[in-house]
Amino acid sequence: MGDRKVLTRAESQARTRENLLDAAEELFFTQGYHATSIAAIAAAAGRTIGALYSNFDNKEALCLAVIQRGLTREVGKLMPALIAAPDDAHTRMDVLTRWWARSSANNPLLALGAEYLISILRDARQRATTAQAVERLVAAGRVLLEDFLPEDITTTGPGSEAAVRAIVATGAGLAIGSAAEVITAEESAQLLGDTVELWIRRLRDTLQARD
Repeated sequence: MGDRKVLTRAESQARTRENLLDAAEELFFTQGYHATSIAAIAAAAGRTIGALYSNFDNKEALCLAVIQRGLTREVGKLMPALIAAPDDAHTRMDVLTRWWARSSANNPLLALGAEYLISILRDARQRATTAQAVERLVAAGRVLLEDFLPEDITTTGPGSEAAVRAIVATGAGLAIGSAAEVITAEESAQLLGDTVELWIRRLRDTLQARD
């Protein structure tokens, strides 16, 4: 047998963190946020509760990390499709709406996000941490909007910032609506596409009014 590779401290900690995230994701998705305990997550990951708290401050922080990883995974499915798509607005919008329809069908992730947001309403510290995560989401949305904007529309200024935040907020609301089965994933995708197109037209009208 060959010599087993000895993990560095950083590699060992990273592996432990991923084990905990994997276990937490499975339990959160199947049992829900409130029904899942820290002890159950540690046991499922084959780790101690102390190891869990060495990586995450609390259950809320662990849940937020699970949600962020899930969102990153979903966005990672969109970027290659956008890169491969022809450079015309109609095709790119079609790529976006088809991706959103598939993502909106990810009910376990959406339901977890809704549970998490409700759980932190009275926790100012966790709300502040979540706000930082949302800002990173807004930054990603800004990059995506820039890809959709025609060349004659500027990507700077208060108008584009309002557009990004409005689209992200609309997407969040639509995601919760899909998770609650108030609307279908297809309806959610259509509404998101309409919102993006509305803001593109608004940005163009604002630019033309200034000229």
